[in-house]
Amino acid sequence: MRWQRLRQHAGWLDHLVRAGRRYDQADGGRLAAAVTYYAFFGTFAAWLMGFAVFGFVLDDPEVLRAVEHYVAQDLPSVDVQALRDARTTVGVVAFIGLPITGWFWTDAFRSSIRRIWELPEYPGRLVGRVLADLAVLAGLGVLLAASLAVAYVTTVVAGRITEVAEAGDGLSRFLLSVVGFVVGTCVNTAVACGALAGLPRVRMSWRRLLGPALLTGVAIELLKTVGGWYVRAVEANPVYGLVAGSVGLLVFLNAVNQVLLFAAALTATSTVGATSDLAAKRGPADRVNADGIASRHAGTAGDHGSVREPT
Repeated sequence: MRWQRLRQHAGWLDHLVRAGRRYDQADGGRLAAAVTYYAFFGTFAAWLMGFAVFGFVLDDPEVLRAVEHYVAQDLPSVDVQALRDARTTVGVVAFIGLPITGWFWTDAFRSSIRRIWELPEYPGRLVGRVLADLAVLAGLGVLLAASLAVAYVTTVVAGRITEVAEAGDGLSRFLLSVVGFVVGTCVNTAVACGALAGLPRVRMSWRRLLGPALLTGVAIELLKTVGGWYVRAVEANPVYGLVAGSVGLLVFLNAVNQVLLFAAALTATSTVGATSDLAAKRGPADRVNADGIASRHAGTAGDHGSVREPT
């Protein structure tokens, strides 16, 4: 009884409970594991594509040194120079592999989020679905590239400001860490907005989307920080180094996917604003319920955004 009263008085707590139940009912942990399987291969294809681009388009010693420094901190087992020397082969493999692995990832992620929304997981025909998924994947790639470019410029500017201000080494590192965390959170939030709304093809208000996306951005940045500590802790031991990179990447991707799917549950169970299923075949009988997803007048709207067909 006391718990119910607490939920009634604290709307945010009630929302978290409803989101947790929706996540559990959809078997979110298993869905995250399935998405992680495809994301694991997609990540390597994306890395190969990135190195191929650096090798062909940005063949600059300073850029190469910057990439080597970044990889030395996050993926110490990767030989950047060897990848650069094999950039032609790497580029061909990535060009073929990235669309394939990327589509499998978007297909798994889209169907998982739509399951959490209690919507048909595979809407429309296969060809149209594949084209839409690839378009969303390309859009997320452009958004990520633009966000990373802004983040890089912001970090460089912040570093120059601390140099001009002649701040102490300790203060400079602290300020750059704070700026890096904030910028990284903004990048993650922007990509999360695209993933939570674009992949499932659900239209929703910014008020409904921004909160879960921001929580996702902060959570992913914290996971990246913990992941950096993990890599630095195991890279000195060659025995651990054989498997630590792959295991760490799997754990990180699974945690990120669970965060994203829980954020999807937050958006699905929110009562803020109307939503509509952009992938549904719309007709004159469609309407948008106060609770959320557009449904036909013959059906009944479920609680907080779900749609149930008439029995």
